[in-house]
Amino acid sequence: MKRLSRFLLTLLIALAAPALALAQTIESVRPGDRTVGSADAPVTLTVYLSTTCPHCADWHTRDFPAFKAAFVDTGKVRVAFRDLPTPPQQVAVAGAVMARCAPEETYDVVLDALFRGQAQLRALPGPPSHETVLNWLSVAGQAGGLTREQMVACFSNESSFAEIESRAEQAFADGVNTTPSFFLNGERVSEALPSYSVRAFEPLIQPLLDGR
Repeated sequence: MKRLSRFLLTLLIALAAPALALAQTIESVRPGDRTVGSADAPVTLTVYLSTTCPHCADWHTRDFPAFKAAFVDTGKVRVAFRDLPTPPQQVAVAGAVMARCAPEETYDVVLDALFRGQAQLRALPGPPSHETVLNWLSVAGQAGGLTREQMVACFSNESSFAEIESRAEQAFADGVNTTPSFFLNGERVSEALPSYSVRAFEPLIQPLLDGR
């Protein structure tokens, strides 16, 4: 509880500091990042996401499949995912823990299930119930091949939550305080981009592929 409270305090400080300059460059991939695609891809898309962020869910379920087919599956782009939990933070942290509990090769499967299951978290007014959150997490964990025993073990380990807190604090240090946020080869993608579809990304990615 103390650890989560400290994380929430850090979040409030970050959100209450609009004068904080947005980072323009970051490391594209860091140890512990969950990634999709070839490590030899010439371009890396770094994405800061929250499991409770509806805009993240829209991108991941609507735009990412086409992006993956066009760029990731063809070996052109590697995607690195980073955690930045947003309200309700406790639920978002739990979702991030569940995704990272899964084997790395099924991380994106669990993330997709969490995003597709967001509707059940908002089915009723007010905060989602404990039972609703547990069901949301369980369905996602099962999608990633986790057994109930594995889920319980992961959530019983304080280091699972400490890792998400550490990664969120690093996101704030990167100057990132909104989700989703995107970087290409470490350079921030403008938030003024009309969309994050394949068509929107293509003119940004192609020059990098061409070495320009």
